[in-house]
Amino acid sequence: MYFIGEIPNHPCKVSLYKWNNKYFVKFETSDLEQTFKISEMDVSGEAEVKELITEEFVQKVMNRFEEMYQDLNTALNPY
Repeated sequence: MYFIGEIPNHPCKVSLYKWNNKYFVKFETSDLEQTFKISEMDVSGEAEVKELITEEFVQKVMNRFEEMYQDLNTALNPY
């Protein structure tokens, strides 16, 4: 997997990779991660992938992280 770079200025770490004719956009907190795979056929290049990472998109990712943390907490502490 080829590391392209980080996309700055977000509440979590956002990294961009390329591998096997796909772009991978990885969002990371200290304990969790979410990865989105985007086919090269669906975008014109790195710049367009970066344009997809809007504030609205990032907010939805952060909301999903919160749900993931809640699910993990429930699994670790069932009572």
